[in-house]
Amino acid sequence: MKITTPRRLFASAVLALATVAGATTPGQAQPAAPTQPAAAAAAAAAAAALPGYQVINGGPATVDNFARMYLACPSGKVVVGGGGEAQGAGGVLVGSFPSYVGGVYRWNIVARQEGASQVTTTGHIVCVDSAALPGYQLINLPNANVSNGGSREVACPSGKVVVGGGAEARGSSATLRFSVPIPAKKVPYYSWTASGRSLSENTVGITVDAICADPMPGYEIVEAPVTEAPNPNRLSLTCPQGKAVLGGGPGGYNTAVVSASRPEFIDSAHGYRWVTSVREPSRTTAISGASAICANI
Repeated sequence: MKITTPRRLFASAVLALATVAGATTPGQAQPAAPTQPAAAAAAAAAAAALPGYQVINGGPATVDNFARMYLACPSGKVVVGGGGEAQGAGGVLVGSFPSYVGGVYRWNIVARQEGASQVTTTGHIVCVDSAALPGYQLINLPNANVSNGGSREVACPSGKVVVGGGAEARGSSATLRFSVPIPAKKVPYYSWTASGRSLSENTVGITVDAICADPMPGYEIVEAPVTEAPNPNRLSLTCPQGKAVLGGGPGGYNTAVVSASRPEFIDSAHGYRWVTSVREPSRTTAISGASAICANI
């Protein structure tokens, strides 16, 4: 299905074709393709410690560059993570972040395609029942310009852990460079940090969002070792047995361009893993890492 919006920066569009376990999210269009039947079993297994755990997949949808798309959690649920992928050799993930609009928790995706006016994108949102996360809080750091490759950070309040987060790079040639959680073992607090870069300017706008909550059983942040691999450098992270992935993010280095950061279904026994894709336009290889947030199921 093709969705177009006025060709201007940061236009709005609903990412239609949302599917989860054969059902549609309220307010979304009908599924574009069959959902993996085994996803229902994985979601049911997660209900023990994370009531209402649900991964909703949207797209693929073709939209104008910089169109803002979103998926929404069903009523009574909160967003804990999400992501997307800008498909194609020139796909660029500009923004992947949570929001709360009109009483509904959303995951937003902004993407573009180098050398084209439109981009084909998928979107994904991870939701749980609101009662599953005491102390739940979504914190937004409004947009501000930083030097190319610079970063910004949102810290969770004392006593809370970072459950998920995201960011948006702003500018006509902007891209995310990294968008990852920071565990308390690295700093004396949990936080979400993000970096962007412009392919044509000396500065780039960065907005950062952190999802925080009271600690939960089995909480941990899993990190993939930094690796150098041929473009695109695709990494995947699987939570330890008995745990479900809540969210995650890509870690790119140097002149990295992020094209994907999203949950990916494995099978009914393993549920979802987190996958990322990073490339460096001026090199044949890219250096990247990845992080995933896990909790007991």
